[in-house]
Amino acid sequence: MAATATASAPASTSAARLQRMGADGLYVLTGLATSIVAFTVWITGLTLSLTFGLLIVGFPVVLGTFAVFRWLADLERRRAALVLGEPLISNYRRPPEDRRLAARLKAVAHDPQRWKDLAYHLIFSVIGFTWGTIWLVLWGFVLGSITLPAWWWAMPSDAQYLAMDLDTWQQTLGAAALGVAVLPLALFAQRGLALSQARIARWLLAPSLAARVERLTETRAGAVDVATAELQRIERDLHDGAQARLVALAMDLGLAEERFARDPEGARALVGEAREEAKRALAELRDLARGIRPALLAERGLSEAISALAARTPLPTPVEVDLHGRLPAPVELAAYFTVAEALTNAVKHAEARSARVHVWRDGDRLRIEVRDDGRGGANPYGHGLDGLTKRLAALDGTLAIASPHGGPTVLYAEVPCES
Repeated sequence: MAATATASAPASTSAARLQRMGADGLYVLTGLATSIVAFTVWITGLTLSLTFGLLIVGFPVVLGTFAVFRWLADLERRRAALVLGEPLISNYRRPPEDRRLAARLKAVAHDPQRWKDLAYHLIFSVIGFTWGTIWLVLWGFVLGSITLPAWWWAMPSDAQYLAMDLDTWQQTLGAAALGVAVLPLALFAQRGLALSQARIARWLLAPSLAARVERLTETRAGAVDVATAELQRIERDLHDGAQARLVALAMDLGLAEERFARDPEGARALVGEAREEAKRALAELRDLARGIRPALLAERGLSEAISALAARTPLPTPVEVDLHGRLPAPVELAAYFTVAEALTNAVKHAEARSARVHVWRDGDRLRIEVRDDGRGGANPYGHGLDGLTKRLAALDGTLAIASPHGGPTVLYAEVPCES
């Protein structure tokens, strides 16, 4: 067993190195293509924005330009995972609730990340093209030299290679040896090109330290708001529900005690009413406890809890859960309430006929998708979904909703779940 483990370690290391080399090369090569796109969009967007920006009809052009820059920036954040190991996170300010054109334009203009996107694409259009060209020339030389013995015969009779005549096949072996000698230099240069480009992306496209501190402050404040609202809800439910029923129970028992001597049958009826009131109070307390943390979630895990939740939903709701083990308790609780809120909205507001739940673990992230065939039009800034967004943000999670009028509605959430 020890020999097997020792032998597999170098193989694993070699595979990781080959994978990194391939990822570096792919990053620089695709950067060449995306830098050309970035330069084209930058020049076109700047020209159109300056041309029409002073006119009212130019406002949509400016907004469209910023939207394209954001789409390209999101592509660059995902591409950076080839070198950095994980995609960069974005830090755009929340869009305004006022959907008027002027309000949206003002919000975009006051978002620092939007201007950093512009700066990045201006720099990247030069760096990405230059780095990609250097990469093509370098690897073209290496691969061309190494493979020269296979195709030298197709070259003109007076062709030369680095001032060397190529009259015979044996003479091409020197070129192939030179290509092999330059190969380590090409790999070293490729790594440097990829890292420098990825670090520029991280510098301009990822949140700064100040932005991360600000976001952390906001998410923690949101978590406090969610906890406060939850406590208020519990207090209200106790006061209006179980407490009121317990008061009625005490009154019924008091009246029964007074009637036992003079009206045994009436007292017995009051005791029966008190017993039913006690059952209703216990049911409300169980529902309240389930709303705080379902017992099934704590005992059996997220898969069983979500399956039970879907079974109680008055809609056909297929569930697919792929987790392979338990998750941290805060993550399980957040995921449970995400699904619960989505299904509640599907029943109460979307008038859906069916829903579907898919929960799976992808590396160190938990992904949640809830889809319904309702009428759509869900407001992501409504009370329930806004509270859900804050709950997930406290765990560095995200929530996205696609809900066009007419449906369907798709709720998608991600939560880090390292354990």
